[in-house]
Amino acid sequence: MNCKIVAKATVKPTEDLDRVIKALSNIFDYDDIIIAEEMVTVTGNTACIFPFKEFLDKGQINDAARKMILKGWDEESKTINLKLNKQAAFAGRINLVDAADLSPLGEIEVKISTENVEKFANWLCGH
Repeated sequence: MNCKIVAKATVKPTEDLDRVIKALSNIFDYDDIIIAEEMVTVTGNTACIFPFKEFLDKGQINDAARKMILKGWDEESKTINLKLNKQAAFAGRINLVDAADLSPLGEIEVKISTENVEKFANWLCGH
């Protein structure tokens, strides 16, 4: 399964930069990290998402994740757009959020580029 991942998290003035980096590191085994004043971005390929896949399996949230992946699919750009709760990621858990569940601290915004959303969702969510 080939894909490219870009995950971004804002660093609010009240947040510790190291905690935001840890939240991203808990979920993604990234290839590259870019630390800016108010944003941390990690990028990678398919191997980057293996920890994410393991968390989905452990949390038994594959079906919910599959629905969020399909909902977040943008046919035109061939990207999946997801939001993860930053606090849950820091604690080593996956919590996919939608517009109704946004946190005041912000989310981790994930863009996954892939050619075939069905194949990717089946691979990631174990179907």
